[in-house]
Amino acid sequence: MRKRLSLLILMILVGASAAFGQATMQPQSVKGAVIKGKAPVSKEVLKVTLPKAFETKLANGLQVIVLENHKLPTFAMQMVILSGGISDPPGKPGVAQMTGQLLREGTKTRDSRQIAEQVDSVGATLTASSGLSATESLVAASGLTDNLDQVMDLFADVILNPTFPADELNKLRNRTIAQLRMLRSSPNFLAAEMFSRVIYPNHPASRIMLNADELRALTPELLKEFHSTYYRPNNAIFAIVGDVKPTDIVTRLEKKFAAWQRRDVPSTTVPQANEVGAAKIFVVDRPGSVQTNLVLGTQTIVRTDPDYSALQVMNRIVGGGPSGRLFMNLREDKGYTYGAYSNTSAQKWRGIFQGSAQVQNAVTDGSMKEFMYEFNRIRDEAVPQEEFDNAKRAIIGSFALQLESPQSILQNILTQKLYGLPADYWDTYPQKISALTVNDVQKVARKYVDLGHLQVVAVGDAKTIVEPLRKYGTVEVYDSEGKPAEPPAAKASEK
Repeated sequence: MRKRLSLLILMILVGASAAFGQATMQPQSVKGAVIKGKAPVSKEVLKVTLPKAFETKLANGLQVIVLENHKLPTFAMQMVILSGGISDPPGKPGVAQMTGQLLREGTKTRDSRQIAEQVDSVGATLTASSGLSATESLVAASGLTDNLDQVMDLFADVILNPTFPADELNKLRNRTIAQLRMLRSSPNFLAAEMFSRVIYPNHPASRIMLNADELRALTPELLKEFHSTYYRPNNAIFAIVGDVKPTDIVTRLEKKFAAWQRRDVPSTTVPQANEVGAAKIFVVDRPGSVQTNLVLGTQTIVRTDPDYSALQVMNRIVGGGPSGRLFMNLREDKGYTYGAYSNTSAQKWRGIFQGSAQVQNAVTDGSMKEFMYEFNRIRDEAVPQEEFDNAKRAIIGSFALQLESPQSILQNILTQKLYGLPADYWDTYPQKISALTVNDVQKVARKYVDLGHLQVVAVGDAKTIVEPLRKYGTVEVYDSEGKPAEPPAAKASEK
């Protein structure tokens, strides 16, 4: 349990770091490199037909997807429960998350240690998770095909028979509370927390971690009730890829999950994100910090929006990698940071477009100036054709590489199912990217790089960075607990 909790905390920190472009190692310089527009993308990629999975539905309502791949004697499988943190009881955030985390901490026939030892004994993996704002919960396992029976038995046991032991919940709760202090010392976490709060006001997506009171409110009874209500075969998708046969998998599922009974599952309305307010700057004070974590972003689109492909290309141009404009400007030209990036997301509610960098205090002002320059440039100026073509090639090339990974193909199939995308969505994805024009990208830039509602988070020493930031908009100051604080203007003037 302790190892898994440490891994969870590490994932939060790494995830926040990746999301906000914080490089822990200096990436290789690309200054002076000439991009010749010769990415190795075959025209055949534009006409690809992806391997078709076998699909069926069991008598209890369980949807089944089997993707055969016999190159290696391995398998990877998932049980996707179509309810997550969005389905938490009112006023009880974290029920779905804790239900997922405790699935493998004890069943009717195995305790936590026995489950871990049996998984390790066959060289397999078995994980379970959900999120505070997730629309699904996930149980996943992988291993050698020779051990499929043993792994499937463990897999079914944690799904069907978890007991949610009170002592295991107490251990997880206490350790998580203890780790909150460490997280609050991390600028990456503070930036992620504040940005989520301001970009998703009064929405479940604003939460990235439970506080101590919320953790204490969770009980085994709440977890058992969530499991009993939502972990039902008619509210789930089973997917597997590897050296397996569809008929064999269906037979195994019918045997292992014979006792899993369907039941009506309460419908969950996915809340749409509230509109963000006017552009504002939120400073999270870390006294003595020599660096500023900058995050600038706005809301964008849901995953099914027709602008999705154009937004991916726009993001690639602005900061989707070391050839992006932000990196070339803030790092290569100005030398302000080890890395400056942008990213975009889209879910069942409006996602985000954001740019980010970690810079020295002395160049906070200059970095803001360059971010605003690049955001205005992508809105106001048509992208040069060569730069535009290179971005499209990079995206199509990345997609082509995914075709080498059966797990990626299966994940694409699940994405198509979960978001209700057209059946040929991935077959035609390269053509969609290829068909985009410069005007398409400028159109989405003007629409979603919404400077009138741009939310800026700066985590750093407030007495040093507040005054330089005022020239870019209204500033509010918060402490590391997320509580409003007095702007340290007087202290700055005294110096």
